[in-house]
Amino acid sequence: MELEASSVIAGIITLLYFGLLAIVWRNRPKIGTEIMRWLMGVLIFATLASLVSIVSPDSGDFVKDHLTQTSLVIYLLSFMLVAYTVLTLIFFLQKRQVGVIALVLGIGWCAALVGLGAFGDSHLGTENWIADLIKDPEPAGLVAIGGWAIIAIILLGLSFQRFYAAGLPEVANRALFWAMVVPFVLMGAVLNASHTEFLREVGWLIQLVGLSGVVYGVIQLRVVDIRQTIRLTTINFVLTLITAVLIWAVLLIADEIKPEDVQNRRVVLVGLALIAAALYGPLYLISQALTARLMRQEVDDVSSEVRRFVEAITGVVEIDELAQVVMNTLRDVVRVRRGALLLVSTGDHSNVLRIEPHKVALGEMPPTQGWLSAESGIYAHLVKHRRPILQFDLDYSKEYAEVIVVEREFFRQLRMAAFAPIIVQSRLIGILACGPKSNDAPFSASDLELLTTIANQTGIALRNSRLVDDLRKREHDVAESNKRLEAAKRQLEALDAVKTDFITIASHELRTPLAQIRGHTDIIEALNEQGILDQDQLTGLTANLRRAADRLETLIGDMLDVSQLDLSAMDLRFAQTTIENVVRLAIEPLQESIRNRKQSLTARGLRGLPVVEADMQRLVQAIRNVVLNAVKFTPDGGRIDIIGSLVSNTQTGKDEIQIAIKDTGIGIDPKNHEAIFEKFFRTTDPGLHSTGTTKFMGAGPGLGLTIARGVITGHGGRVWAESEGFDPDKLPGSTFYIVLPITPPEGGRRVMTFSGGTPTARPTQPKPPAGIAALSKEPAKPAIAASVAPIEKPVEPVKAAEEEEDKNAPFIEPNPTIINPAASRVGLTSAAKAAAEEALAEVEASDEALSDDNDNEVDDDSKW
Repeated sequence: MELEASSVIAGIITLLYFGLLAIVWRNRPKIGTEIMRWLMGVLIFATLASLVSIVSPDSGDFVKDHLTQTSLVIYLLSFMLVAYTVLTLIFFLQKRQVGVIALVLGIGWCAALVGLGAFGDSHLGTENWIADLIKDPEPAGLVAIGGWAIIAIILLGLSFQRFYAAGLPEVANRALFWAMVVPFVLMGAVLNASHTEFLREVGWLIQLVGLSGVVYGVIQLRVVDIRQTIRLTTINFVLTLITAVLIWAVLLIADEIKPEDVQNRRVVLVGLALIAAALYGPLYLISQALTARLMRQEVDDVSSEVRRFVEAITGVVEIDELAQVVMNTLRDVVRVRRGALLLVSTGDHSNVLRIEPHKVALGEMPPTQGWLSAESGIYAHLVKHRRPILQFDLDYSKEYAEVIVVEREFFRQLRMAAFAPIIVQSRLIGILACGPKSNDAPFSASDLELLTTIANQTGIALRNSRLVDDLRKREHDVAESNKRLEAAKRQLEALDAVKTDFITIASHELRTPLAQIRGHTDIIEALNEQGILDQDQLTGLTANLRRAADRLETLIGDMLDVSQLDLSAMDLRFAQTTIENVVRLAIEPLQESIRNRKQSLTARGLRGLPVVEADMQRLVQAIRNVVLNAVKFTPDGGRIDIIGSLVSNTQTGKDEIQIAIKDTGIGIDPKNHEAIFEKFFRTTDPGLHSTGTTKFMGAGPGLGLTIARGVITGHGGRVWAESEGFDPDKLPGSTFYIVLPITPPEGGRRVMTFSGGTPTARPTQPKPPAGIAALSKEPAKPAIAASVAPIEKPVEPVKAAEEEEDKNAPFIEPNPTIINPAASRVGLTSAAKAAAEEALAEVEASDEALSDDNDNEVDDDSKW
C-alpha cells in the first residue's frame, strides 16, 4: 500500500512531537512539577491528533456514524486547547485554583461537544463543515466554534494584560512572546480541523511551530527580546529594500543604454557601478540612522560616554556629587528611568552587610534599608562572579529559590531591574541599581556589560568619597563630644555652684534652729544659776526647744527625701484614698499662715473625684509643698485657688485626676518653668537668703518642689508650672498642674502595696509645743475636730481654740532669740530675764487675739 504524502508529513510531525515531549521531560527540574504536567498534557493531545491525521480523512467512520477522522481530530484538539488554557493561567497567575476552575469548565465544554458531535445529527468534521455551518447552523458546530473563540479571547487577553501590567521588562517580554505564540497554536488547530489536505498540512506545521514556542517559553527563563527582534527585522528589511531599489535603478539605467548608441558601453556600465557603489555607503548609513531613530534604536558611542564619565568622577570626593554624576550617566548612557546608589557597610556582625540607598537617586526611592548575608546566593553572585544580577532572576530563577524572603523582598521594594556590584579590593562597598529602560526593553548582554563597566569605574571614587565622609563624620563626632564635654563642664561648674549655694543656705537654715536651741539652753542655764527658774518658765523654754528641734528634724527629713529621690529609693505604700482628704490634710497646717497674711484659699471640684490608690503621706507632702510655694510667693491679700477635675489621657485613653493650684503671685520666668523643680534652685542671690516658712518671698532650702515632683512621678503622674512671666508689680500669677492616675503604675521600682490602714501624713511643718498653754493665763481649751466639707469659698479665720490645739498647725517664731556666747555673765543674766519676759508677753498677746477671733467666727462648711 502506497503512503500518501500527507500521511508521511503527519508521521514526521508526530516524531517531532515525541522529541518535544523528551525535551520537556529532560528539563522537568527547571520547569516545575505543576507546569510540566500541563505542558505534557498539551503535547500528548497534539501528538494523538497528529497520529490520527496519518489516517486519510476518506477512510470512513472510525466507530459509527459521525465519528470520522476529522471529527476525532477536532475532539483531540479541543482537549489540547483546554489544557493549553489551564497551562497559560497557571503559568502567568501562579494560582492553582484558577486553573482548576478553567479545567472543570473546559471538561464540561468538551463533554458537550463530544456528545453533540458523536451522538447527534451533526456535520462536524465533514467536508466543508465550516461553510455548511454558516448555511445550516447546528449545535455541535456552534459549540466547537464558540468554545474556540472563547479560548482565543482568554489566551490573548491574558497575555496582553500581563504585558501591560508587568513591572519588569523581562516579564513583559515573556507575556509578549506568549501573545505571539498563541495565534500559531490557534490557527494550527483551526486549519487541522479542515477537510482540505493542503490546509491540514499547513495547519500541522503552524501548530508545531506554536507548540515549539510554548515549550521554549516555558523552559527558557529569558526568551528572545521580541521588540528588539522586530526592530532589527524592520531595519534590515528597510535597508534591504533601499539596496534593492538602488540596484534596480542602476539596472534600469543600464538597460536603457543600447550598444549601438554608446560606443564604449562596457566603460559606461563600469562607471554606473562605481557611482552606485559610491552612493550605496552614504545612503546605507543615512537610512540606518533614520530607521534606528524612528524605531527608537540606540546608536550612541558608548566608549566616548564612558570616557566622559571617568573624567567627570576623577577627583570627586563628595559622595553626593558622585551619586549625581552616576545617576546622570545611567540616564544618558544606559537610558534608564530610575536609578540609585546603594551603600554597603558592615553591620553588627561581620557576616551581615547593611544596604542603604543614598539620598541622591534617579526617580523616587522608598525610604528603606536591608541586610544581606555573606552566605546568601545574591552575595555570592555579586562578589564571586562580579556580574550584574537581574530582579527577574531573583523572582523566577531556581538559583535564588533558597534565598531568604527578607532579602528578596528588600530588592523587590526598590522597584529596580538590575543590580551591578561595586567591588574594591575584593570587598563589596556598593551596588549600582538601575530601573527599567526608557524604551521598556529588557537589559541585553551589552547593557549589562556597560553597567559593569560603570560600576567598576565608580568603585575607587566611591571608596574615596566614603573615606572623606567618614572623616567628616568623625570630625563631627569629635566636635559633638567637645560640646558634650563643655556642657558637662558647665554642668559640673553649676553643680559646684549649687553645692556652694547649698552649703550657704543649709548653714543658714540649720543654724537658725541650732541658734534657738543654744540660746534657750543658755537662758535655762542662766536662770537656773540665778535661782529664779520656775516651772512655768521651764515649760515654755522647753517648748521653744522642741519647736527648734522639730524644725531641724523637718530640714533633715527633706534632705533625706531628696537623697532617696536621687537614688530612686523612696518607698511608696499605696492605699485607697480621696483627693479631697489629701488636699485637706495638706493645707490644714497652713491655715494660720494664710489667715495671718490675709490670703484667701478656695478649693473646687474635689468632692466628685474618684477614689485613687496612693501613698497618702507622701502625696500630702507633695501637694503641701506646692501649695506652700504658692503661699510664699503670693503677696498679702492674694488669692490661691485649688481646682480638681477628671481628664482623659489621649495616649492611654484612661481617666486621670488633674489638680490645678493657681495663685495671684509674682509669677515665674518662662525660662525657669523647669528649673524650679531642680534641687536648691532659686532666682535670687543665695547670699541674700532670708529664712521664712510662709512669709512673702521667704526662702527655704529649695527642696520642696523637687520632692513634690519626685513623689508625683513615683505615682505615675506629672507636674508642671505655667506662668506668663515674673513681675513683682503686675503680679501675673502662676498655675501648677498635677496629674495623677487613678491606679498606680504597674511594676514601678520600689513601689510597695500598703496592707495596713490608711497612713497619716508626716507633717512637714513644726508642731506646736505641747506646753504652750502653760504660758497662757487661761487654761487650755479642748481641740475641735476639723470639718471635712469641700472648699467652695475663700478661707476665713477659724476658731482660735482649734488653731491653738491643732497638732498639725504651723508654729512660727517671729523673733528667735540668739544669745552671744562671748557675753559676760551679768549681761547674759539680764538678757535671759528680758527674753523670758518678752516670750511671756508675746504668748499672752497671741492668746488674747485668738480668743477674739474665736468669738467672731462664723461656722461655714464651705470654708476651711
